[in-house]
Amino acid sequence: MTRITRNKIKLQRQRLELNQLVRHSLDDQRSLFDKAGVHLELHPAPRPVYVDADWNRLAQVIGNLLQNAAKFTGRGGATLVTIQAERAESRAVIQVVDTGVGMEPEMVARLFQPFSQADSSLDRAKGGLGLGLALVKGLIELHGGAVTAHSAGPGKGAEFTMQLPLAMEEPAASPAGSESPAKRRRRVLVIEDNIDAADSLREVLAYGEHEVEVAYNGPEGIAEAREFRPEIVLCDLGLPVMDGYEVARTFKQDESLKGVFLVALSGSSLPEDLQRASEAGFDRHIAKPASLEKLEELLAGAP
Repeated sequence: MTRITRNKIKLQRQRLELNQLVRHSLDDQRSLFDKAGVHLELHPAPRPVYVDADWNRLAQVIGNLLQNAAKFTGRGGATLVTIQAERAESRAVIQVVDTGVGMEPEMVARLFQPFSQADSSLDRAKGGLGLGLALVKGLIELHGGAVTAHSAGPGKGAEFTMQLPLAMEEPAASPAGSESPAKRRRRVLVIEDNIDAADSLREVLAYGEHEVEVAYNGPEGIAEAREFRPEIVLCDLGLPVMDGYEVARTFKQDESLKGVFLVALSGSSLPEDLQRASEAGFDRHIAKPASLEKLEELLAGAP
């Protein structure tokens, strides 16, 4: 807290995607919610939301709010996390809403002050130093953002809203003839039951000098991923037996695979398709057939 107030925290900023960061944070805290008997749900933005931010510090902020929600929401309650981009205002908005113990208005007013705590009638075993929310406020403000809290009163839950500046749009491509940076070679796994489509993808990506393996169904793809250790997986959604959504959920539940960048391949790109893919664990969604330019752009931008 002292380092924040004395402006001695140096953020390690990078261009990052909020749906991905928040999903990772939820995965990290999910066991806490399972143990507390609290339902945890994520409603990601339908499109990628980019901010220039410090991954570890934002994960710390979201983790703190989730831990509070799990701590002060009774068994059988729920916590909902939503992400949206308000592009007209050039800001990203993350909300954490729970059905927990709630707060009196006077408590909300001083909630982000250091050493503030909820009413002493609450179970003191659930208390702490009262620094967590002060840290949340300090770290969000270091990013140029803001955080607010709201509660309709005791027993009526709490809502925390964080706002962050959206990242600037990517610069336009360099003019023809200008020097371009060296292309990074990626390890890519394609999971596609259409053999012709899968082999075509393999050839296209190999032409781009990427290291590529192919699997023709979900279980084979998961086994291949554990052996091949890809950075990126391009997965068809309409797989037989084990569809792409189940493949994504399996990846996110496996400690050795949950860090893989998952890309859904689909013939449909309606908003509900994007949302369903994101909820399953996919980081990106592209429509088939994808052009070589689109694929190279995606591979270059993947973490």
